[in-house]
Amino acid sequence: MNKPFMDIDKPGVQATLNSYKPGSGLCWPQLFPLKYTPKFDLKGIEGNEGIPVTADRVAFNARAPKKSRKTVGTWSGKLGKIAVSRDKDELEINEYKDLQVQAAANTEDAATAAYLVDLVYNDVDFCNNAMDYRVELDALRIGCSGKQVHDKKVDGDQVTEDEINFNVPKDNFKGAAKKWSVSDSADGLKDIADCQDFIAKQGLRKPMYAFMEKATFEALTKQTSVAKRLFPRADQSLVTSDMITLESINSYMGGKGWPQFLVIDSYVTVQGKDGKDTTLKPWNPNVVTLSPEASLGYTYYKPVPMVEETAAIQAQGKYYKLTRYSQLNPMLETTMAEAYVQPALKNRQSLVFLNVEATTWNSGEAAS
Repeated sequence: MNKPFMDIDKPGVQATLNSYKPGSGLCWPQLFPLKYTPKFDLKGIEGNEGIPVTADRVAFNARAPKKSRKTVGTWSGKLGKIAVSRDKDELEINEYKDLQVQAAANTEDAATAAYLVDLVYNDVDFCNNAMDYRVELDALRIGCSGKQVHDKKVDGDQVTEDEINFNVPKDNFKGAAKKWSVSDSADGLKDIADCQDFIAKQGLRKPMYAFMEKATFEALTKQTSVAKRLFPRADQSLVTSDMITLESINSYMGGKGWPQFLVIDSYVTVQGKDGKDTTLKPWNPNVVTLSPEASLGYTYYKPVPMVEETAAIQAQGKYYKLTRYSQLNPMLETTMAEAYVQPALKNRQSLVFLNVEATTWNSGEAAS
């Protein structure tokens, strides 16, 4: 890896990465915040997922009774690697060199100077965004399914694992009493309350948040039962759609001690081997996920090591490494980002995955 052709240095790259906020405008930093791990092998052992045992009342100066230690909710997996790169070819490099001469000849040409800076750093910005959107795709797919299934259409032919299962109890995958899209008979708020009650009766941390796609929430607001619950004494013909909002529903849910709704509206664009872009909604609109916390897990990461004895520029971002280097035959300058990273669920025994378009889990698919 050779020194970059363009005027870029490590302090400049590092400053750009330091100023970049990971996941800005995306859902994953709230749902799966970053968490450092020193190891490639991840093993989650959450002893607090069992039924809580109350402390004993003891006399002063008496030894506290010893409790057994439960090991529950284990899963294991390895940090995966994600990477992206972007090239500037010989024509683009020559264009840059020509513009440098033009800007040097006319020091008052601020527009050309700004364009040169953008030309140098836009590949860095591209890699920043690409890494974040990859994590968004993985995290949200896990968040609505309880596992990570690699799809060659999305993940490419080089996937090394077919599935990572986080061992959420199978009884925690449920269907609605009635399909939510059948607005005159569904009772989505009761479905949510029933899921909370299911967990609470096991003595576990009960869900207090319900994550759902925007379209799913909009279907919920159209249900006759929601209008009746929010405005039980009103003439139902006078209840309009603008009265049934996220705020009004969450106010009602909070008054009952039921989960608060958190609405997700995320899009991710994936580029295939043929160069064509496909825009996806990473969260399954059929699924509502209930959690005891306003997050679902962590995005575990391990820093990618620096390569020694190279002229390439290397800098560490928050969870990934960025490298800029060139080659001579053909003339090419590459910006590459790499990360060892894996979103993973927590509180697995207290999570509930509700298929709102089927009366059973049905693998998260809508009933025919």
